[in-house]
Amino acid sequence: MSKVKKITVSNLKAISNLTADFNGCTAIITGGNNKGKSSFLKSLPDRLKQVKPDVILKDGESEGFAEWELTSGEKLIWQFDNKTKSGEKLVFITKDNIKTSLTREIADRYFPKGFDIDRFLKEGPKVQREMLQKIVGIDFSDIDTRYKQAYENRTFANKQVEIEKLKLIDIDESLPEEPTDYLELQKELAGIDSHNEKYTYVENGMQEKQRQIDAQEQELLRLQGLLEEVTQKIKELNEDIERGLKWLGIEENKPKTKDEADDIDRKILEIIETNTKIEKNNKAKLIKTEYDKYVEEAKAADDLVKSIEKEKLDLIKKAKLPDGFGFSDDGVTYLGHSLSKEQLSSSAIYIAALKLAALNIGEVKTLHFDASYLDKNSLQDIEKWAKENDLQLLIERPDFDGGEIEYHLINDAVA
Repeated sequence: MSKVKKITVSNLKAISNLTADFNGCTAIITGGNNKGKSSFLKSLPDRLKQVKPDVILKDGESEGFAEWELTSGEKLIWQFDNKTKSGEKLVFITKDNIKTSLTREIADRYFPKGFDIDRFLKEGPKVQREMLQKIVGIDFSDIDTRYKQAYENRTFANKQVEIEKLKLIDIDESLPEEPTDYLELQKELAGIDSHNEKYTYVENGMQEKQRQIDAQEQELLRLQGLLEEVTQKIKELNEDIERGLKWLGIEENKPKTKDEADDIDRKILEIIETNTKIEKNNKAKLIKTEYDKYVEEAKAADDLVKSIEKEKLDLIKKAKLPDGFGFSDDGVTYLGHSLSKEQLSSSAIYIAALKLAALNIGEVKTLHFDASYLDKNSLQDIEKWAKENDLQLLIERPDFDGGEIEYHLINDAVA
């Protein structure tokens, strides 16, 4: 591992010639707007990461270069001009002073495509979350899709449970499942009047026949000549009377009382009342069954949400996030808080970003970032963290007076 010892550039954008001897130390680089601070600190690493600006040469110049010398002795050089066909050349010089082409393999070893600190700090929670997932090798797209659907299903199921709960009716477990049939009793009730009418008819018929007997007996006295005929008629009538007396003598043919009719009517009303309760009770059971179904669906939906949440947590654990990091539904968390100015100090946010950048650092243990919005105390916290983690920081800050590029070393330690 090494750090940046010296950076030298010539005719790079706004810079004519500039050398900064960092000697592996953390440094603050200041300068006015458009003086070339970012170009000085980023152009060569960006070029090695295949990020090439449209304009490289300083106006009016035909050639230039950017050279980075490392504390371990290697040099990485980017030469650019407007003379050759390619317009540039990448050179690598080993610590043994052997000159060779700066290949993609060498570039990736020293400056791999990594984490853009400044972009991370400027982006919103959703993009920050995506950047962190990418750097630790996690893809939440499938889980997030399933989680969103499961969460919506659970919400719908819970709402449905509340709707069904309002429909619930008390259930009387003592009632039977099926209503009682009272049709026969209705028929019996309807037959009472008919029976009584028949009884009266028979009784009146007997009386009428008795009157006929009396008349016939008078006629017998008057018509002795018709004795046999009248005698036969009397016999027939007596037989009818006998049959009538026999029918009237049967217990079940006796006239029905009002109390008996009222008793049947009361039974019918009781059955109707009980059947009404049974119908209501069966409806309550159906509603309860429906409610129980929705409760089960809500539980299943909740279990699915929790299982996806666990799957997500397991995925995060396997990813081995840097200490203090986590994921929320909307973004990234750090030290248990949302990664935002409302929840964390500026220094904590920048340290979080630097931790992520350090995950994919190459052999050059140097990180660059723009500290335009940091106060003195926050910057000191970050410098302390970098020193504890043996990292070199090249910190860019504006000079509001518009001065030329200057640098100030923070410590004297050489990697």
